[in-house]
Amino acid sequence: MKSVLTYSALNCFRNCPRKYRLRYIDALRRPERPEALAFGSVIHNALEQWYTAGAPDTRLFDVLDYIDAQYPAREHDAEIRRTWHLARAMFEGYAAQYPAESFEIVEVEKEFNAEIRNPDTGRSSQTFVIAGKADGIVRLDGDLYLLEHKTASSITSDYLDRLWTDTQIALYSHYLRELGYPIVGVIYNVLLKTRLKQREGETQDEYEQRRAELAAKNKSGRSTAKRQLPESDTEFRARLAEWYARPEAFHRERIYLSEDRMALLTEEVWEITQQYLDAKRRGRWLLNTSNCFSFQRPCEYLPYCQSGFSSNVRDNLYEVAPPHEELTALTVSAATDNTTF
Repeated sequence: MKSVLTYSALNCFRNCPRKYRLRYIDALRRPERPEALAFGSVIHNALEQWYTAGAPDTRLFDVLDYIDAQYPAREHDAEIRRTWHLARAMFEGYAAQYPAESFEIVEVEKEFNAEIRNPDTGRSSQTFVIAGKADGIVRLDGDLYLLEHKTASSITSDYLDRLWTDTQIALYSHYLRELGYPIVGVIYNVLLKTRLKQREGETQDEYEQRRAELAAKNKSGRSTAKRQLPESDTEFRARLAEWYARPEAFHRERIYLSEDRMALLTEEVWEITQQYLDAKRRGRWLLNTSNCFSFQRPCEYLPYCQSGFSSNVRDNLYEVAPPHEELTALTVSAATDNTTF
């Protein structure tokens, strides 16, 4: 039986072999998820529903119902309520921006598994298969593209340049080609995440202090300032709707993939599998401390590593969860049952 590799697993091993062992061999993870990842997952799943809905007239209502169901505590938590408002406004704006598409949907959430081959001999790995899930496959102007959904805080020239370095998409394109999908490029579907927040207003003490300061600056010694009241949900939704009515709140970027780049990446995949086999054989899972902080947050395993891999830290901060959560059990089973050599 072969072991499953995903892009996430490959990238994890390349960045830090020790982290790979903790997640994909020891199957440890933190129970909580960063808010940005949780929000991205909600929007991602909403987009899946949007593109698979059977009734065009009701699909927006169905998606909004889904979003509502993801935030059951919104009435009791201001931050959760803000995120709920944001998700709804983003999707209502998206539906207005793209009431009809220029491309044809071919596949949504396409899962696959394929052979990892030695680039020199063409023979399949006896140890690994690769599996993954593409957000979508679409046909535009007669060609097939991957459709990749992303949420972003801003779209700058640097952000767009970084899309070209997206190794995951290039790998998916290569392996989907082997399975009969002649992918020529990728369409990035980017939804901007506004920084607007619901105004909290002033406490009575804050108002009195501000009014006194304004009065002191006035020759009359008086101030006509009024207390700033909390922004109502209706007012906040109106501001969000205005923000998402702008065309620049959404962006589509089309990138073509070269044959040379995909060939180079398949060579890298093979080399990573050989490095993994060497680490497993020698029992050496190196800790890459330069990867302990990335994306402005610490690695989820930092407390465990700092403790010298204390069992108390492990048992209190982590849970055991099967790896490759992005794939269905059916895909993982099909991949591991593959015995082609």
